[in-house]
Amino acid sequence: MQTATVLIVERDVLVRHPLAEYLRECGYRVVEATHYDEARECLEGEKHNIDVALIDVGGPTGSGFALSAWIRSTYPTVKTMLGATVGKVLALAGDLCEEGPQAAKKLNYRPVLDHIRQLLATRKGH
Repeated sequence: MQTATVLIVERDVLVRHPLAEYLRECGYRVVEATHYDEARECLEGEKHNIDVALIDVGGPTGSGFALSAWIRSTYPTVKTMLGATVGKVLALAGDLCEEGPQAAKKLNYRPVLDHIRQLLATRKGH
């Protein structure tokens, strides 16, 4: 089975990096982008073969909604997951692995993992 690739679009490195590292420890390939244009470049180049995009909808422009809509219309096989706030993203981030990485984590990423798995399961049935 091929490893799924997750694109994380979040401008706050303190949110993006721990989640990215956790997902990597769980066996996912992770591509990080800080804003809309960078995320589009990751998808348009197609070198990353993105399966799921985790997108922060916050920020001054609310461009996360626009990015999600663009991904759904341009790359319909890429599943999108929106996060409203740092707290919400972290709260959703739960168990990205069955057992989780061996290192103790203070943040609960389980809900994000569960949601990624659900999105990937619906993609495979596509």
